[in-house]
Amino acid sequence: MSEEALNFATARLERALGRIERAVGAGESAGSGVAEAYALLEERHEILRARVQETIGRLDVLIGQEDHR
Repeated sequence: MSEEALNFATARLERALGRIERAVGAGESAGSGVAEAYALLEERHEILRARVQETIGRLDVLIGQEDHR
């Protein structure tokens, strides 16, 4: 690899590292918001899971009724 290509690659890596560091800093300052959003997401997932289980149960009953006819 030529020196020019090496310098270019190093500069790109340094810029990428800077973006990562800024993103981590922003994430830390917004940490509580992220935690709250995650908690809400978990709650919604649990509600959805319960509804799906209930629907599956209803479908099982309907299928069972059809099998007995």
